[in-house]
Amino acid sequence: MKFSPNHLSKQIDIYNIMITKINDELKQAMRDKNTIKLNVLRSLKTAIMNASLQKGNVNEILTDTEIIGIIRKQVSQRQDSVAQFVNAQRHDLIAVEEAEMEVLKDFLPTELTEFELEALVENYIIVNNATSKKDMGKVIKDVVLAANGRADNKRISTMIGGRLS
Repeated sequence: MKFSPNHLSKQIDIYNIMITKINDELKQAMRDKNTIKLNVLRSLKTAIMNASLQKGNVNEILTDTEIIGIIRKQVSQRQDSVAQFVNAQRHDLIAVEEAEMEVLKDFLPTELTEFELEALVENYIIVNNATSKKDMGKVIKDVVLAANGRADNKRISTMIGGRLS
C-alpha cells in the first residue's frame, strides 16, 4: 500500500503521540508507585512491540487502528478473566482485573454512541445493497473501517446481524 508523504507523516505523528502518552503514564506510575498501572502499561508496551515484530521489525510503525486494536484485545482479555473469576468467586482478583481495564480504557478513543453506530450500519447496508446475511462480510468490513476503532467489532457484527436476515 502506497502512502503519500503527508499520510505517512500523519501515521508517524499518531504513533508517536500514543507511544509518548504510554511512556509518560508509565513514568508517572513509577513515580506514584502505582503497581497496577505500571504492570498494565508494561504489558501494553510489550504487546505493541510484539505486534511491530510480527509486521517485520521492532521499529515498524503501527497505525492508530492497530494500536487501538491491541488495547481492545487487552481489555477483552481482562473481561474474560473477570468472567472466570466471577464463576470461581475470586472477588479479590476481580477488583484487580477491573482496575487494569480502567487503565487501558483511558487510552481508547470515545466509543460511538448507539445512534452513531446505527447510522453507520444503515449507511453501509444501503451502500453495499445488502439484503441478507450473505452480504454481512462486506458491510462489517466497511463499518469497521469507518468506525476507526471507536466501536467493538462484536458490537458491530451483532448490530449488522440484527439488521440483515
